[in-house]
Amino acid sequence: AARHGSCGMGIGETVAYALSHADAPRVSDCLSPARLRSTLTALHDWYRDGFAGSSEPVPPVDDCMDAFTAFAERVQVVGDDYLPGLLRTRNVVFEGAQGVLLDEWHGFHPYTTWSTTTFANAETLLSEAGMAPDSALRLGVLRAYATRHGPGPFVTEDPALTADLPDRHNGTGRWQGTFRVGHLDAVALRYALDVTGPVDGLALTHLDVAEARDDLQLCVAYDEMERIPVTAKGDLETQAALTERLLTARPVYKPLGDAVAAVEETLRTPVVLRSYGPDPASKRRTPQPRARTRRTV
Repeated sequence: AARHGSCGMGIGETVAYALSHADAPRVSDCLSPARLRSTLTALHDWYRDGFAGSSEPVPPVDDCMDAFTAFAERVQVVGDDYLPGLLRTRNVVFEGAQGVLLDEWHGFHPYTTWSTTTFANAETLLSEAGMAPDSALRLGVLRAYATRHGPGPFVTEDPALTADLPDRHNGTGRWQGTFRVGHLDAVALRYALDVTGPVDGLALTHLDVAEARDDLQLCVAYDEMERIPVTAKGDLETQAALTERLLTARPVYKPLGDAVAAVEETLRTPVVLRSYGPDPASKRRTPQPRARTRRTV
């Protein structure tokens, strides 16, 4: 009942354990059987002691050893020199793990993920590889309508759209809850840009859906606010208070019309990639944003 986020895969618990235990298992341990056995045994004992009354079975350390050893045999575990080599020889895409509104610090706490979902991680990796973060092309990705998987604020949620626009990759789950659909939310999108900083261009997907429906709308404001304030990183108390406000906020709508024009006008950012379906042939590129010294995204 007090879950934080959660997709039910133990990701948050893994992060929490790693933050509090210096000997938490790491990917590199998969290459060292002795080290791997030591870290997994410590984890096994911690779980067994902390959840003694749990009915869930605790897997034996030997079974986990087999699984992670097999993992190390099938993937390439690389060192710090791997990324700089890639950047010297080819274009590289850094893909965000979640949407900005689920960010651990700037999302609507506690309905968030346990990781940073802005450009910050990619910028850090570029800096560590000896490249300036501003050498990258910053691309934002959004649908022509809004979605949310699980509980939390969703000002523009529309039960009719949820019923009409299911997503075959996002069903109802025991932990996430339902996949919810609503109208495009300019207030939330502006907030995402305020959190991440400006982007060079946008990729706008599901335009085939927008063209097929004339009932899609654009939320231009909430009844209580026109812009969501950005708080200091780490101020989760303020973020939680913001969440409470958003849970009762009501949208102010206007017709969406041309989705590309509406997004460009609202966010003052060019749409450089349009997607009208799931296959490559359904993608259309538009003139690129300003040239960079490298084409790293």
